[in-house]
Amino acid sequence: MLELRILVDNIDYDSIAEYLIPVVAEKLRREDKGGILGSVLAGMARTLLGAMSQEQKDRLLVQLVTKNREKLLDKGNRAARDKGIGVQLCDVAVQKL
Repeated sequence: MLELRILVDNIDYDSIAEYLIPVVAEKLRREDKGGILGSVLAGMARTLLGAMSQEQKDRLLVQLVTKNREKLLDKGNRAARDKGIGVQLCDVAVQKL
């Protein structure tokens, strides 16, 4: 079993938001949960992220990864398997240094 630790610095949250927000809005639209509400939520998310300090964004990322640990492992293992990559993700954790 291997433990892989990746340290990331200078995360460009704006570029991540620009990628993810339209994906989430599209998913809401397809599930008939979006419409105007999806557009409003996307705008609010951009505004909120823009108002947050880097420290706050980092803490939010740690919370989200910790809360969604099992889902991340499952999706990561599924994605690797679908791509024919022989690996099993056993754990994912984030610690703010």
